[in-house]
Amino acid sequence: MTVDITTDPPAQLTAPRATTGTLGELDVDMVAALCRASTRRGFNPFIDIDWDAPENLLDANDPRWQLDPAVAPLATTSWYAQQPLQRRIEMSRWITANILKVTLQFEMMLIRGVIHYAGTLPNGSVVFRYLLHELTDECHHIQMFQEFVNRSGDDVPGMRRGSRIFGPILGFIGGYANIFLFIGVLCGEQPLHFQQTLQHRGSTAVPPLLNKITSIHLAEEARHISFANQYLAQRVAAAGRCRRMLYALAFPVYLRWLIGEMIAPPRAFARQFGIPRRVFKAAYWRSARSRQMLAESAADVRRVAEDLGLRTVWSRWLWSLLGIDGRLPRYRGEPDRSQPFIRMAGLPAVMWRRVAAAAMMAGVALAATPVGLRIIAVAAAAAAVWASYHLLRARRGGVVGNQPFEWPRLVVWVVVCVAMVPAGGVIGLALVVFMILALAEFMPTL
Repeated sequence: MTVDITTDPPAQLTAPRATTGTLGELDVDMVAALCRASTRRGFNPFIDIDWDAPENLLDANDPRWQLDPAVAPLATTSWYAQQPLQRRIEMSRWITANILKVTLQFEMMLIRGVIHYAGTLPNGSVVFRYLLHELTDECHHIQMFQEFVNRSGDDVPGMRRGSRIFGPILGFIGGYANIFLFIGVLCGEQPLHFQQTLQHRGSTAVPPLLNKITSIHLAEEARHISFANQYLAQRVAAAGRCRRMLYALAFPVYLRWLIGEMIAPPRAFARQFGIPRRVFKAAYWRSARSRQMLAESAADVRRVAEDLGLRTVWSRWLWSLLGIDGRLPRYRGEPDRSQPFIRMAGLPAVMWRRVAAAAMMAGVALAATPVGLRIIAVAAAAAAVWASYHLLRARRGGVVGNQPFEWPRLVVWVVVCVAMVPAGGVIGLALVVFMILALAEFMPTL
């Protein structure tokens, strides 16, 4: 539904009110402009979308369901390309529905925190009015996405179980810690906005109904992102050193968690479609191409964190460690115009890091203890026990790819590590753990 406002906006929307203590240094004129934009142009998914129109019917066999390699990491794997067409369609439809399910679950978390924060604002606050506009938008998005999921026919879980349990709690706590709340808002909305923008650029290759709901979502989320940017720019600038340090840590942690939830499907997807673990791990996020996608999904948030002065020399290591560091776009949504990423020959970088960690611990054992050689030998024997047990189970058919959890292997790992403590101490324990992690990269079913 389109509502046009032809009269001048009320005076309280065009000038800061006397009660500016709670609003701090927020640009009230900008917030008032967002209110007018939300009033002038809003969407109702059950009015603006004709769900029963012939072009909006979701065909389970529509080849346009297939994943776009520019957007979906799984589509870049040779395993996905080798699957029959119908299998690719089924997997792609499941992933598409699950991304929308994750999005609506995230927006439900967001609503808990924002409605809590809005209740603390004073009478006459223009921010209160805008936040309620935003919550109205989010409720419509939840309805729109859930309707799409229902019509897709796939019973998808959305977020992983831990996030479904603790996410609402974090949303509620965000009502008290409102800067962390809006960091979470930005870290959740920006990566999805980036992904949907890529999908929308190739809109002719997706089902028309998906294109319609993403276009609505992109239009309204742009306002939400603008408000979050303005809010953080004003509030973070006034924060003390210790609080800024916490915000600098929160940005990459929130961002990596939410990108993983929104783009990477849960293990239930791999089990349902029998995706080999090595393929699943390469797609999310071990291969060179998938790591580039991960970093690009975080590009807009990196720019915001940089503008806020929260990507300091000491905090950038965390961005790099989490795989979300990279270029700084000049403006929101700027596409990556660099040369295509060329995969380096050899072993994945993650394994080199694990091998290097094991080598460093071996060096520590040699330099710090008189029995370094014994510790290394015992650790190598312990890692060999774990690897032999795993290979034996695999040969006898005891290891089933993507089963929910392999308790026997965990027990062997724990026993090996506990037995290592009296033989090699803490150094030996660290060494055997790094050895096992390095060996795990060679195991095809891990």
